[in-house]
Amino acid sequence: MHNSKLLSMLGLARRAGKLSLGHDAVMEDIARGRAQLIVLAADASARVEREMQRELLFQKSRAKLVRTKYTMEQMGTALPHKVGVVSVNDASFAGAVLNIYEED
Repeated sequence: MHNSKLLSMLGLARRAGKLSLGHDAVMEDIARGRAQLIVLAADASARVEREMQRELLFQKSRAKLVRTKYTMEQMGTALPHKVGVVSVNDASFAGAVLNIYEED
């Protein structure tokens, strides 16, 4: 497993039930106002990023969108599903992930 604070925090959020995995689940979380932070894998497509940005604007969401340096494969080792996008649905976890992301 790739040793990363960011991936570890995402794994912890998943185990706590505060993470949604994959395009459709993330889009639903944005639409329902649950998403606090959207995390894209490094190799997620530009189309997925545009869709997420468009949905965030459409829903007037305050959630942030960040692209990590980790690939879908690396994120899959921590989550344990190979995904290109996840949403953090808890403000505390979102803040922790964002702090780690900014340090990284």
